[in-house]
Amino acid sequence: MVLRPVLLALLGTATAASLAAGLLLARGEQASATAAPSSPIPLDGLAGAETFVRAAPPAQAEDPAFKDKVLPFLQKYCVDCHKGEKAKGGLALDGYVSEAAARKDRKNWSAIQHTISSGEMPPKASKKPQPTKEEKEFVVEWIASSLTRVNCSPDVPKDPGRVTIRRLNRAEYNNTIRDLCGVDFKPAEEFPSDDVGYGFDNIGDVLSFQPILLEKYLAAAEKILGTALNVPEPPKSAKQTYRPQNILATPRDAKSKDPGVKIVFKSEGQGFLEKFNFSAEGEYLVRFRGWGSNVGGAHPKVTVRVGGEDVKTFTVDAEPGKAKTYEASVKVRAGEKRVAVAFTNGFEDKNEKKVREFGLELIEIEGPFNPVPPPDSASVKQLLIARPGTGVDARAAAETVLTNFARRAYRRPVKPDEVARLLKLFDLATKQGEPFHVALKLSMKAVLVSPHFLYRIEDDPKNANDVRTLNDFEFATRLSYFLWSSMPDEELFKLAAKGELRKPATLEAQVKRMLTDPKAKALSENFAGQWLQLRNLKTLAPDKGFFPGWDDQLRNAMVGEAEAFFEYVVRNDRPVLDFLDADYTFVNGRLAEHYGLKDVKGAEFRKVTLPDVRRGGIITMASTLTVTSNPTRTSPVKRGKWILENVLGTPPPPAAPDVPELPPTGQLKGTLREQMEQHRANPSCATCHAKLDPLGFGLENFDGIGGWRALDNKKPVDASGELPGGLKFNGPAELRKVLLGKADQFRTCFAEKLLTFGLGRGLEYYDKCALDEITKASKENGDKFSALVLAVVKSDPFQKRKGKRSE
Repeated sequence: MVLRPVLLALLGTATAASLAAGLLLARGEQASATAAPSSPIPLDGLAGAETFVRAAPPAQAEDPAFKDKVLPFLQKYCVDCHKGEKAKGGLALDGYVSEAAARKDRKNWSAIQHTISSGEMPPKASKKPQPTKEEKEFVVEWIASSLTRVNCSPDVPKDPGRVTIRRLNRAEYNNTIRDLCGVDFKPAEEFPSDDVGYGFDNIGDVLSFQPILLEKYLAAAEKILGTALNVPEPPKSAKQTYRPQNILATPRDAKSKDPGVKIVFKSEGQGFLEKFNFSAEGEYLVRFRGWGSNVGGAHPKVTVRVGGEDVKTFTVDAEPGKAKTYEASVKVRAGEKRVAVAFTNGFEDKNEKKVREFGLELIEIEGPFNPVPPPDSASVKQLLIARPGTGVDARAAAETVLTNFARRAYRRPVKPDEVARLLKLFDLATKQGEPFHVALKLSMKAVLVSPHFLYRIEDDPKNANDVRTLNDFEFATRLSYFLWSSMPDEELFKLAAKGELRKPATLEAQVKRMLTDPKAKALSENFAGQWLQLRNLKTLAPDKGFFPGWDDQLRNAMVGEAEAFFEYVVRNDRPVLDFLDADYTFVNGRLAEHYGLKDVKGAEFRKVTLPDVRRGGIITMASTLTVTSNPTRTSPVKRGKWILENVLGTPPPPAAPDVPELPPTGQLKGTLREQMEQHRANPSCATCHAKLDPLGFGLENFDGIGGWRALDNKKPVDASGELPGGLKFNGPAELRKVLLGKADQFRTCFAEKLLTFGLGRGLEYYDKCALDEITKASKENGDKFSALVLAVVKSDPFQKRKGKRSE
């Protein structure tokens, strides 16, 4: 009754068959070469999915200048080094035999344009012939005019690109389930890891679907709803009987050591149960069986007490040997309470030498009767917004619940036929005798394995080459997954339904609200965690022989500092240039000790003002310095590469495969810098290392786990550097000033990464106009974080989509 009826009723036979086979991925385009491609697997009958049959682009006339001048230039000066599988820098140029072939890789041509115009290529140190100034200028201008130039005039229609239909990644799935169902565990922890493209794991091109995921989704749905819809059954009435051996008594001598002998009180006392658990609030019957002796003209008075309060007093008139049962009714709240049967009128007739006795044979408790239902959990209240009751039958209540659940899960209004299919499942479970909330689970499971939940689906324009503005629900979904890695909340849904979300004042207010919401922590965990490579720290293992201070506490503190710093910038709407340099950071006791900061104790992170200029911003954080080091030493190359990629947005080409490694740390002669000077003497390495190494040398005062040092291999650290163009600096403080001087580059780099994360696709040459507008808006608004985010969400790529993959 679980898999086949669910899928057949919800999705129709064709789609269910595809899902059952594990073919859930709706993808019909080739992934970018820079992001690991996944095999296209169509999904039959998926409403709103991407079109798989695309019209071929119209043929474009070849520019004769390519074959007459550009191709000979490449063959004479470039192809010898850039061809085949071992092409230097990973860039093979021998495949560009026509202008049409070149036009397919505009991103590569943008890099070629830059390296030729900057004089980096062909390398001057090479003994091979060099092109003339005129040859270089012609090729650079041809690339600019034919391949990379984008007309950003306001009156020219822009290409917003096309985002591949995207599966929720693990973080998004966990957060969405949390907000949709109100559960506090992370079911996606058991899913396979997500692939990464363009530095992030939310890229549609690489979020492939493995058949095992279908089983994982079904198992997760069962667990999620079992927790979220855990409506406890009212406890059934039960009878519990306690005999003398299980009853405590005071005074102690009332209870015989012989377990077969009854409890006999010869003076005032009580038999009691110290902690009886009343399972629910309701009415209980407390009984005791006993007898008494009439002495002094009166029978024993016995009071039943619950929780220290008198319930009822009885005159025990049963004769010895002829015990009777006495019963008291009491309303009790749930919990453990003392239950006592107290003999209260002890008496001694000294003349007759007799005492009034009370014999206790058992205590019995039965209940609860008419129990008060236990309070609903937060998740039950969130999901069961209607229940059968006065004037509302079960099916009408189910329709209300399922319409609301599917609307939130699909992140859009649901169609009547979608609700009707879900109700068929409810009817099926109801006919089998399932109670209301259990019958709903079957329908809800169908929702949680539906493509409309698992994928973020956006409709295509009717015509392949048209551009379509997203509807407000699609836009709200992009916005919430960008800033929260989760579904929209009710405020966003309501604004989308009214068509008001895009109003300038409303959108600005919503962005600021979302950035200050606790759910914005997802931005630091998922965006900053990948931009700053904090996730890599989990797998790093610095050699404790070289770095004895390394431990898990320090690892966690490094991550905590970077996340707290990022969250502070976001929540306080600080300028993004704080990432380059700031006079503050966040530390706990462990990290403060590592940094040499005083008066900070404990595990809690707090904002501190840095005492000197050694540190400031992200490049001098221990997390960054550690992920860009080797297990036994620093790596100026890795640190320089990290800055080029994540701060300046000018990633270097891959290293040549045949360059030998430096000798092990213990075999280094002199400083690491001296060894690297010899290592990069290779002409084929010199061009790239001239950009990489100086940036890394500026951080050489920090060891492999980010601790400050003045010596390297017993020699003073030389932290000076000179960048191409003659810009010099010495030490991390001056390096940060250099980077601040390149603020425009950082703005563009950071905007590109933020837009990539927000869109879920890599950026293309035609995104230049949007990037320029975003960075301009950021600069004009004091570089405030909210201004940058607002510029991203107002951009054409974020608000629109094209009908087909742009060429």
